[in-house]
Amino acid sequence: MPQRVESSVVVETPVSQVFDYWRTLENLPNFMSNIEEVRSVGNRRTHWRVKGPLGVKLEFDAQTTQEQENQVIAWESLDGDVDTSGEVRFQELGPNRTRVEVSMNYADPPGGKLGEVGARIVANPQVMVDQDLQNFKEIMEGRATPEEIQQRPAASTAQSGLVAFLTSGAGLAVLGGLALLLLLRRRRRSGGSRNKKSRIVFEF
Repeated sequence: MPQRVESSVVVETPVSQVFDYWRTLENLPNFMSNIEEVRSVGNRRTHWRVKGPLGVKLEFDAQTTQEQENQVIAWESLDGDVDTSGEVRFQELGPNRTRVEVSMNYADPPGGKLGEVGARIVANPQVMVDQDLQNFKEIMEGRATPEEIQQRPAASTAQSGLVAFLTSGAGLAVLGGLALLLLLRRRRRSGGSRNKKSRIVFEF
């Protein structure tokens, strides 16, 4: 099922600097964790190399479809492994304050339903975009360098690690233990008869 992701952030930097940094698409890998390279191929076209689900490397070409100084940048993919489009809007809130609003559209991933489930397990696009914008904010405000950002674990990596733990034997044991504690606490609070025997059944 196609997905649309929207996010925004307020950056304490003049709109012209924010716009110029983003317009240089080669800067995107500095703060976007799933993008490895963006390179200009001429005629408002760029070639992208990105990290896909389960560590798969994907490549595609994109066309800049709209660019208005200090206001908006829009793009869409042309051919390759990814079918996507989106836009970034820039709103001047003050001399040194800018709102950045991002909206991205993702077509159905390869592999049908199975591919969609796999993509969601290892990478949540909303979490990734939110983190990327926070990374962008820190760079523009001088609170982190691109090198420092790139050394941090990506949101998708942390998420996939959490999923792996929760679906492991240890994770299931922890969840089972928490469920047992919650049931026992609820039983005590209910004030039921102390002589009645409680029966708790777990099914897997």
